[in-house]
Amino acid sequence: MDRLSITEWKPVTGSVPPRSQEDWEAEFAKYRESPEFKILNSRMTLEEFKSIYWMEWIHRLWGRFIGLSFVVPAAYFIAKKRVSIPMRRGLFLISGLIGFQGFIGWWMVKSGLKDDLFATGSHPRVSQYRLTTHLGAAFILYVTMLWNGLDILRTNKLLSQTPEASSSILSQLRNPALRSFKGSVGALAALVFITAMSGGLVAGLDAGLIYNEFPYMGLGLTPPKSELFDKFYSHTEDHSDLIWRNFLENPSLVQLDHRILATTTFSIVMAMWAWTRYSSQLKAALPRAAAKGMHGVVGFVWLQVILGITTLLYLVPTHLASTHQAGSLALLTWTVVLGSRVWLPSKLIQNIVAERMKAAVAAGGKMQAQGAQISNAAQSAVLKGAGNGSANAATASNLAAGGIGLLPLGLWFVSNSEITTQEELNSVGKAQVEFLQRQSRKET
Repeated sequence: MDRLSITEWKPVTGSVPPRSQEDWEAEFAKYRESPEFKILNSRMTLEEFKSIYWMEWIHRLWGRFIGLSFVVPAAYFIAKKRVSIPMRRGLFLISGLIGFQGFIGWWMVKSGLKDDLFATGSHPRVSQYRLTTHLGAAFILYVTMLWNGLDILRTNKLLSQTPEASSSILSQLRNPALRSFKGSVGALAALVFITAMSGGLVAGLDAGLIYNEFPYMGLGLTPPKSELFDKFYSHTEDHSDLIWRNFLENPSLVQLDHRILATTTFSIVMAMWAWTRYSSQLKAALPRAAAKGMHGVVGFVWLQVILGITTLLYLVPTHLASTHQAGSLALLTWTVVLGSRVWLPSKLIQNIVAERMKAAVAAGGKMQAQGAQISNAAQSAVLKGAGNGSANAATASNLAAGGIGLLPLGLWFVSNSEITTQEELNSVGKAQVEFLQRQSRKET
């Protein structure tokens, strides 16, 4: 288990690997005190230790690099006030999650370095609870970053289009026919996440190394009930913890749970795809981009099922297991992307789009009123000066020229009205509105 080769957590000085023979001997001596060395790797040489050490050191250094590559630019943009207030909160949240993830990583590794965490005669490994927590925190961090990026792209798209086009997009997303589908996408995202976390329990318990067949598990689709709810895993005399401990600690039941969750996820995805294809009401209301997103989800769920079954049949080789885990993240990614194409943006963006549309309508109405005044004036001049042909011609010519001259005046009014109206959105945050206005001007 190469994840336990480094027995200390030093966030700063730990970035420097051993540089001399004495340093390597010192690190190896610490590892020899661990349960993993005593039980599993008692014959390991220094050169073999170096190979597993480098693997874990690269993993830790890569995590630090990710943190610095995000936190440093985020601090710069916040200091220069180049991001809106909601985005600042998002950047602070992501930065905190990155630091928390590093702490959880060490908390996980530490669980595999103490004898008192193992039952007598058990295999030394990190706690499956802490491993799954580490995996879950990584998924939450990734989804938070993904959602913030998608939200920025969608906001930029809405504010860079005409008020009419932006309002049309929001009107389509408000269609009541999409309400149930939106909820289904959110439920699917939660199910994909839970299924991935159950995979973390499978990995932590090495549950993929039993029942390496599909769809059967032994003589039937499920193992015997006595095996699934074994009293061996209960820690109390009255067996009050029998059910939940078997669900989380019994490899047979943990693998069965993962199979059931994965099959349910696959079935729901295919049902949603059929819904978008054969429901005329939903098909008419669904945006074209969302229909494409649904196809992406279908493709990745098929890939995940194939990878999962193959990984099980081939006794969980590292490359297949890692690809299967990456596939779960890809499936979750496309589910969130699908959600971004059917869910409404924040209230702030909706208010800005509504105010821009009001300004455009008001500007159009004023231009029509001024056009009507010009038309009435022309008619009056013609009636009053019916006998004076030259005067009438001059008047008509001047009024026509004046009507053409109203076009740039109207365009100026639209632009000026948009700015004025958006400045009145203090109730949702003046700073946010000014930032979004600057971004919109850059695009246009």
